[in-house]
Amino acid sequence: MFNLSDLKHTRFYQDVFAEGKAEAEAEAEAKAQAEAKQRNKVAILRIFSMGLTTEDIATVFDLPLAEVAATIAESQKEQAEQGEQN
Repeated sequence: MFNLSDLKHTRFYQDVFAEGKAEAEAEAEAKAQAEAKQRNKVAILRIFSMGLTTEDIATVFDLPLAEVAATIAESQKEQAEQGEQN
């Protein structure tokens, strides 16, 4: 009789299992990166609101100046759009 234990030893099962594991790991990594980016965005905006310059923030976070400036500009644009809607 062919049972689950036998199935787990087949090449097909092992390949599919490995593929599923790799996909799950990739999804977890992507989620972790997205969460880290969101935390950075919040921190950048908080520090900017305290009066630090874009250059100082880029130095603190070791990020390109353009990325910090884009984050701030995007946030300001979102705030302006929300203000227009209200």
